[in-house]
Amino acid sequence: MKFSWEETVIHLKQDLSSIEDVALATARNIDVLRREIESLKIDIIKNNLEEQRKSEARQRGLSLLNKDRRAMQAGLAVGIGSAIWGGLLNKDAFSALNAGIAGFDGLIQGLGETRWYVSLTNKMVVAPQDRINPQVNWVTWGSITTALEKLKREALSGERLGNFDSVLMKLRQETLVYLRL
Repeated sequence: MKFSWEETVIHLKQDLSSIEDVALATARNIDVLRREIESLKIDIIKNNLEEQRKSEARQRGLSLLNKDRRAMQAGLAVGIGSAIWGGLLNKDAFSALNAGIAGFDGLIQGLGETRWYVSLTNKMVVAPQDRINPQVNWVTWGSITTALEKLKREALSGERLGNFDSVLMKLRQETLVYLRL
C-alpha cells in the first residue's frame, strides 16, 4: 500500500499539531515552575529570619531561666507535663520525649520574646529591641513580614525577583516601618 503525497502531508500536519500541543503544555508547566521557584526565594528568606528570631528568643529565654529559679521550675514542669501528656496520647516514649522537649522549647522561646527588628544590610539580621546597633537601619518585624508576603504574591503572579541582592533592593523600595533611634 503506497501513501500518496497528500496523505503524507496530512500525517505530518497531525504530528506537528501534536508536537505543538506538547510544547505549549510544557511551556505552561515551566512558567508555573518558574513562579514557584521565585516565590521559594521569599520562603527561604522568611524561614532564615524566623530561625534567627527563634534562636535569639531561645538564648534570651535561657538567660532569663538561669536568673529566675521559679521560671526554671515552671519550665521543667511544662516540659515534664508535656512529656506525660504526649506519652498518654501517643503511648510512645519517643513521642513523649519530643512533646516534653517541644513544650520546654516553647516556654524558653516565649520567655525570650520581645520586639524584633531586621536590618536590611547585605546580611539580613534579626535582633531584639535591646540589642540594636544604632548605626544600622532597622525595620520592624511586622513590616518586613508584610513586605515579604507582598513580594511572594508578586512572584507567584509572574514577577521575576532575581538574586538575593535584587530581592533586598525590592524590600528597601517597599513601604516599611523603620525604627527611629
